[in-house]
Amino acid sequence: MRENSKATAPITRGESAPIDKRSNWKLRLILGSLAVIIMLAIYAISTIFMPVWWATRISSQNVGSATGGWISGFSLGFVFTLVPLLVLWQIRYRKLSWRWRGAIAVLAIILALPNWLTLGIFWNGSDAAQKAQAILNTGATWFGGATLAGAISGATIFLIILITWLILRRRGARLKALEAQHETQRRSNTQNEAQ
Repeated sequence: MRENSKATAPITRGESAPIDKRSNWKLRLILGSLAVIIMLAIYAISTIFMPVWWATRISSQNVGSATGGWISGFSLGFVFTLVPLLVLWQIRYRKLSWRWRGAIAVLAIILALPNWLTLGIFWNGSDAAQKAQAILNTGATWFGGATLAGAISGATIFLIILITWLILRRRGARLKALEAQHETQRRSNTQNEAQ
């Protein structure tokens, strides 16, 4: 009897099953379409709903007060600029993997969300953004300018912290180098005295 030469050998433990490339492309197409739909939904929500919602929240907290709008704008701009920058600064550690660095960057972007919402109101030309500007102009006067001033102040404080850290780190490295040089000189002097 002749054996069928076209019969496939059974899969052993070390071998992997063949991958069906057609189903892989179907899965990619479905996931890609889902990602596009999600991105379009996020864009629609962020341009239509979020500006008016954010302006309503801010104006309800300030009830038309100019000083309240300035204080809340400055504090939101300051805190939600300084804290995300400090979080983002943590990606400098070499021991972190790229996944952790990406997660830290995403966290920093999320922490800056109040500033992104305010920026979306004042730098967006849509009808929703214009309605939001009108709400802020009557409910929280000076909120936009105060948020910008707070964001600039937060970024300035971060730069001061960064420059101070770099100076202290450089000074610490110099001190370690001087201590190492002093230690080698002391050892060489003790060896010379022993001889």
